[in-house]
Amino acid sequence: MEINREEVKEEVLKIGKWTRFVFMFFYAFVLNFVISVTIGLAFIQFLFFLFTSKINDSLAGFNQHLFLFVSDTLKFLLFETDEKPFPFKKSAEVDAELNEDVIEEVNVVEEVDVAQEKLNENVETAEVTEEDDLEQNTKS
Repeated sequence: MEINREEVKEEVLKIGKWTRFVFMFFYAFVLNFVISVTIGLAFIQFLFFLFTSKINDSLAGFNQHLFLFVSDTLKFLLFETDEKPFPFKKSAEVDAELNEDVIEEVNVVEEVDVAQEKLNENVETAEVTEEDDLEQNTKS
């Protein structure tokens, strides 16, 4: 198999490939910064949870945007897609992806709430049964 130097030279000198390289380098740098910020926000969110037993909804919404950015950036860096992430991504696509994430999150939260209610009912039933057993033992 013979390598044609002219074809290789043409491939290497294509401006689109070098443009992608510049974007990849830029997004890799930004991704490094965003991940550091995300770790800090995770700690802040934990503090909200620690003191209030609830997450901060505003912070959770911002975290969704960061998650989407990291996901899109990794897809771009790993050649899963040729679409550049924010700010070059169309806003309609961003809104659609965020809505999908919110729908999935709501479904998970609802499932957790149902499971929590069942657990609470089981605990209450167990407590009532335990109290009845204690009353019967006391009477005996």
